[in-house]
Amino acid sequence: MDDILEFILSILFMPFESKYENLKLKIKQKPNKLLRFLLKSLLVLIIFALVFGIYCLCNYIFKGYWI
Repeated sequence: MDDILEFILSILFMPFESKYENLKLKIKQKPNKLLRFLLKSLLVLIIFALVFGIYCLCNYIFKGYWI
């Protein structure tokens, strides 16, 4: 079951990999260090929220309950 979820997640996130790398490069070009830190932490939180949301959705579909 874990392999199936990993496969689904890799298919879902593969098209966004190049956009993620481009966004990281744009963040590195910002002159303000505090702004870079805030943008990087926001990026990590957004990715975490997306992964957690997809996990909850898959859990609901396969097991019938959230989390």
